[in-house]
Amino acid sequence: MSDVKSKEKPTILVVDDEPSVGDALRLVLESNGYEVVLVTKGQDGIEQARHRRFGFSVVDLYLTDISGFEVIKELLTVQPQIPILLVTAHLSPQVCEEARRLGAVGGLAKPFPPAEILKVIHSHVHGPTPDSA
Repeated sequence: MSDVKSKEKPTILVVDDEPSVGDALRLVLESNGYEVVLVTKGQDGIEQARHRRFGFSVVDLYLTDISGFEVIKELLTVQPQIPILLVTAHLSPQVCEEARRLGAVGGLAKPFPPAEILKVIHSHVHGPTPDSA
């Protein structure tokens, strides 16, 4: 079995109930060589994680079925090594702290520049890169 931090770009699970956000994330990630599985409900994301391995997950805080915090807990139960980034338009220090306490790598405020999320994903999937271009 190959290591997640290989040169191969892994599949990213995106859990976001806003179609415009999900579609934009899919476009950015796929154009950077990632395979993307996009779901709009937290339970669907958890179910996906039961059936396939993901190299990274992006989870919205406010979903229509369950909280993004609950999704983080359940994803890490199913796949303990998956790096998870919480995204929300309502990011606060308390939300970030709770996400990290639950096991997420951090939080990102919507809207965010594509380069910012790509940098976070790349650093967790492939390790930090030197600042030199």
